[in-house]
Amino acid sequence: MAKLNPKWLETSESLFQLSLETDSRRLRERYLALALIASGRSIKQVAAQVGKRRQTVAEWVDRYNELGVDGLKPGFKSKAVASLSESEFDILRQTLSDPPHLHGLSSERWRSRDVVQYIKEKFKKDIHAETARRYLNRFKKK
Repeated sequence: MAKLNPKWLETSESLFQLSLETDSRRLRERYLALALIASGRSIKQVAAQVGKRRQTVAEWVDRYNELGVDGLKPGFKSKAVASLSESEFDILRQTLSDPPHLHGLSSERWRSRDVVQYIKEKFKKDIHAETARRYLNRFKKK
């Protein structure tokens, strides 16, 4: 049976109240899950009730026990930083309007891997294939 660290002085009622007061959907489900844990339900029961994996709920309990309610706030794994500068975007936009073979690629049409390769060679930057796919969609001819 999972227990919440008493040093944070939260009860099932106070956690439930936090779930009602927050505007964040993600925080709301975390507070509610912990309110259910504090009321005596098991991680397995809570996971089923909130529609999350048991491991996810267990991680919320661990983060709460270590950091209190601040540990439940969603965080981002990486910083949202543009991979390319504005001038590089302009160059890429122009490049994608041409067939790939004009830029030393053997493809008939632009694909994510072609964009990854082009950016690596032209700008000396590594991007993920999913980022390349988003660039292709952004600059697609209308």
